[in-house]
This record gives sequence, structure tokens and C-alpha cells, in this order.
Amino acid sequence: MNPFPTRQAAEVYLARIPDLAVRDATRARLGLEVEPAIRPAPVTVLPSRPIACQPRAPEPSPATALTFTLPFPPSLNSIWRATLVPCKPKKPGAPPWAARILLSQDGRQYRRAVRDIIRALNSPSTPPGARLALHLHVCPPDRRARDLSNIPKALEDALTHAGVWADDSLIDELRVTRGSVTTGGQVHVTITSLTATLFEVKS
Repeated sequence: MNPFPTRQAAEVYLARIPDLAVRDATRARLGLEVEPAIRPAPVTVLPSRPIACQPRAPEPSPATALTFTLPFPPSLNSIWRATLVPCKPKKPGAPPWAARILLSQDGRQYRRAVRDIIRALNSPSTPPGARLALHLHVCPPDRRARDLSNIPKALEDALTHAGVWADDSLIDELRVTRGSVTTGGQVHVTITSLTATLFEVKS
């Protein structure tokens, strides 16, 4: 027999009984339905994941350098030749020819050799308009006395002709160093972009 006027009053009484077994037995004596035991909801353990953090700014990378080896260039004095070209005299009594400074055969051959090497390297080129630093490490073919200052011009013109840069006037830094004597002679070229860091490859 249930002495409580309402079910709510009975539940308040039963809630005060700490022992679950005694509480269920009392509930049965009162004629109340025994509530199913409340079980905690299963806990799903998720695999651990790294804590997301703010993306870090990429660290600056050193400027990209373009490096390759070229044949030893002809001397500055041998890449140009003077020739007489027939022309119509502009003044009475003037000779029917004019002097022209043309690229010599040695100069043309060197340009072709450099062009072929650059093409074999998949025609790399510097970023358009980038200011450049050029380092030439010169390994002469023999021990004959040579001025290093005579080396760059023929090589720079050949690289311009090969399309590595738009013009050698873009070079802001020029360094020429002498290396050991090498059979046939070589020049190790390093071009570094001062205002951009990527080199494009023509497709």
C-alpha cells in the first residue's frame, strides 16, 4: 500500500534512501514500478589529433642562384673586327666605303657555343627586369698572363644573345675570380637575382 498522496511525494522519499537495493525493495513494497538503473552513456574515445595552431609565416629562403659552366671566352680584342663596307658617299670626294665594327668569327662561334649550352639546360632565364649579381670563376686554359677584366664582356654578350637575361645592363654586381688552370679553359657562372628569387624556364 502506498501511503504517499502522490507519486512525486513517494519519489522524494525514495530519493533519500542511499542504498539502491533498499530503495528498489521499498519501491516494490509501495507498488511503484521499479525504474531501470541509469547507466552512464558510453564514452567514445577519439584518436588524438595535434592541436591546431596559427600558421607560421614561411622563413625567407636564400636567393635562388643559376649556375652553369661555359667554355673559356675569346679575348676582348679578338671578338670584334673592323671591315670596310661599300656605301654611297654623303659628301663629294668622300670615299665610297665606310668602316664597320662587326662580330668576328671567333665571337660568332662563341655565341653559338653558349647558346647551345643554354638550350641544353632547358633555356633558363632570369626574372624579367630583375637586377642581377654575376660571379665568374675563371679557369684559364694555360698559365699565360691574362687580365681578368677582359673576360666578362664576351661572356655577358653571349648570355644576352642566348636569352638568359634581357640585357647585361641589369648586372649590378660583378665579381671575377681566378681558378686553377684547366685543359681547354672553363668559366663557372653564378647568376643571383637581387630583386626576385625565382628563375623561369621557357617551355
